Amino acid sequence: MKRILIVDDEKQMQKLLEVCIQSSDYQITRLSSAIEAKSLLEGETINLILLDIMMPEMTGYEFLSYMNELNKNIPVILITAIDETDAVVRGLELGAYDFITKPFEPRELKARVDSVIKRTQHLVEGLSTIVRFDVKRDSLQRVFTYKDQVIPFTNKEYQLFSRFFNYPGRVYTRDQLLTLEWEEEDRFNRNVDVHIKHIRDKLNKAGLPRPLIETVWGVGYKMPVERGE
Repeated sequence: MKRILIVDDEKQMQKLLEVCIQSSDYQITRLSSAIEAKSLLEGETINLILLDIMMPEMTGYEFLSYMNELNKNIPVILITAIDETDAVVRGLELGAYDFITKPFEPRELKARVDSVIKRTQHLVEGLSTIVRFDVKRDSLQRVFTYKDQVIPFTNKEYQLFSRFFNYPGRVYTRDQLLTLEWEEEDRFNRNVDVHIKHIRDKLNKAGLPRPLIETVWGVGYKMPVERGE
């Protein structure tokens, strides 16, 4: 049973979201504030959070920042009436996995929820081996292989590619990658684009038929979603 939190200050929206995503596989908890959601982050397994941005007391942005402080890797889909690039980018930079704008198509929301839970199941269950696009990652050995051939990533390249590998479909901005993967004193002279190029070159040399890190123009980078995920 997968645990989903719906966090929205409007009761009617909570009910609508629950109806749209309800499934015998999901245990859904409705909450009216991010303050309430904070109390559930410790000691409970949560597979997904549907989070409104504009809430009193604590906004969705502030809640994402709080999750970052706790180092929580719970996937979050932002549910918002704000349809602006800057707002979306800010949410992504704070760690949101995806977003959907109100009003939304119920079937699209359900499809996104199902897809995100499937793609991030390994994080919740702590699986050490994952395979995507025939590329296998062994997190215990800290190595990626393709057709039994080791891809010779440096430690930083391994960490960076793992970030995309964990969350296919999720867009990362350059600033977000710098914040997540480099210590503060090292960020000034680090070029994310150079590291991405090295990763792509090594994947290509290993024989991958397609690039596994795609450029999202004006925003950043993402790993594509494999068919069936």
